[in-house]
Amino acid sequence: MSALAIRPSDGRRFRVERFSPPLQSRQSVAFGAGLFQLVFIEGGRGSCRFGTEILTAGPGDLFVVAPGQRYDLTGLDETTNWVISFGVDALGFASRHGDATSLIADDLFLTAFLNPERLAAGNRCAVALEERLRWLARLANLERELRSQAVGSNAAAHALLELLLIDVVRAIRPLLGSVSLQSCPVLVSVFRFIDRRFRFPIGLADVAKAVARSPSYLTELVRRETGRTVLQWIIERRMAEARRLLLGSDIRVKAIGQAIGYGDAGHFIRLFSRLHNLPPQQWRLAQRGQPSVL
Repeated sequence: MSALAIRPSDGRRFRVERFSPPLQSRQSVAFGAGLFQLVFIEGGRGSCRFGTEILTAGPGDLFVVAPGQRYDLTGLDETTNWVISFGVDALGFASRHGDATSLIADDLFLTAFLNPERLAAGNRCAVALEERLRWLARLANLERELRSQAVGSNAAAHALLELLLIDVVRAIRPLLGSVSLQSCPVLVSVFRFIDRRFRFPIGLADVAKAVARSPSYLTELVRRETGRTVLQWIIERRMAEARRLLLGSDIRVKAIGQAIGYGDAGHFIRLFSRLHNLPPQQWRLAQRGQPSVL
């Protein structure tokens, strides 16, 4: 396994990892932790789990993981695969390349957050056979620039990542075919606002005001295009963060509820229990393989 991370002086960062058998170890369950992640299968066959859905994986398969999404990659231990983690906003597409290139970030954001049932195979799409060698060459070049100490290697790595993301968007674009072009910008704005503000008390009226639409219009649009309501998306983002904090820390349940916008710990516990069939602390222990103490 090789793992390379880049952290430029302006705070932008991304990470590239290449896994190949035999693996010494792999974290079985992980979270996006605020970053997007791409998993590209170079060779071999296996499976991976996203939430409760198990997907087969083979050469050329590409998986797009949304921030905070729970996944399990242990089924890929017999494959050679690449994992790229990055923050779309941190790349600064729009500021450097204008609105046309910012649509790359928007498509990634929209694809990762749409109802997986609308996307046929959930998080997965396939890279065409004739394109795979170019993908592997680009990934190898990206890895080389991250290893390099040469002048300009930092800028070159970012440029290669942007080219890679262009390829990613071209691969996933067909998954957005059922979403109207007029709806895409509004949906992206909705998801971005929720992602920025889910830690604070927000509701439909706040989201509608942020995207300059009426609450009734936004309710119908989001339900029609995603299969969920605005409130359900707010709850989903909060629960994703709650799961990440429960599994990755020992922060008290009450503090986690407060950290994701629930001032009433009882309300958070009841909501979490209804969605996960276990109270937060019992869910934490169950995920860690520890007996729960009642």
